[in-house]
Amino acid sequence: MANNNQRAESTAHTVKLHRSIGLAKRPRKRLPRQVPPTMIAQEYARALLAYVQQLRVTFQPLLSVLPQLLQSAANDKRIDAGEGARVRQLMGGIRERMSKTLPDHDLEALAQKFAARTSTQQKIQFSKQLRAALGVDVTVTDRNLSALFEAFVNANVSLIKDIGTKLASDVESTVLRGVQNGTLHTDIAKELQDKFDFSENRAKLIARDQVGKFYGQVNASRQQSLGVNQFTWRTVKDERVRDEHAELEGETFSYDDPPNGELPGEAINCRCYAEPVLDQILALTDE
Repeated sequence: MANNNQRAESTAHTVKLHRSIGLAKRPRKRLPRQVPPTMIAQEYARALLAYVQQLRVTFQPLLSVLPQLLQSAANDKRIDAGEGARVRQLMGGIRERMSKTLPDHDLEALAQKFAARTSTQQKIQFSKQLRAALGVDVTVTDRNLSALFEAFVNANVSLIKDIGTKLASDVESTVLRGVQNGTLHTDIAKELQDKFDFSENRAKLIARDQVGKFYGQVNASRQQSLGVNQFTWRTVKDERVRDEHAELEGETFSYDDPPNGELPGEAINCRCYAEPVLDQILALTDE
């Protein structure tokens, strides 16, 4: 708390300095609402969907021979006629090609790109609120930002790679089961389509969830770096807001004791954000 008080005093000193030289504007009582990073999440989702489409192409060697493999397995009554070994061989090649589809350094670059865009949008939105409440442009610095960036990149690289890992495992087990049971190709094809669809839905979920989480983390970190101790919970006020978050709209909490231990944006697919409570800083500017 002592550090936060010192930060609040430093921010208040900046405001008073601007006022003393006539650079401060008249503050507003109501803060503008932050615009959530919806467009960024959508663009990230499109990038991940393009990656999933590239993954799908790597399965073509297996898919092209799948009807013959299934037919051969159905015609041959031996326990192991070699179709299973052929599937495993093809999957080995698929996994090798998948690892080259988007190397780790490209995945890291992709995650860094969207982390930077999310951070920039948050900074713009937070700066608008500070100008409105304090009447001055306060420089927003955050020593924790590099650590948040690194955590975001590491988590996203792992999550994206897991899409391919799970897809390969699911496709292999589905095809092997079909070969063993003599399943019709039309039925297997439908099952595989469901697996590919799941991967696409997973990619979209990762994009929405991770951008929202990162935005919330950066928002909270930057506010606290200026000495903000409390926040007001804000939702986007639409029909998709979960009931328990709708009940929190307009309520004020301490950063040290958020409701249920979660900050806005931390829950899966949460689009809420923390609005800074600047009363302490404003009080210090009047001393």
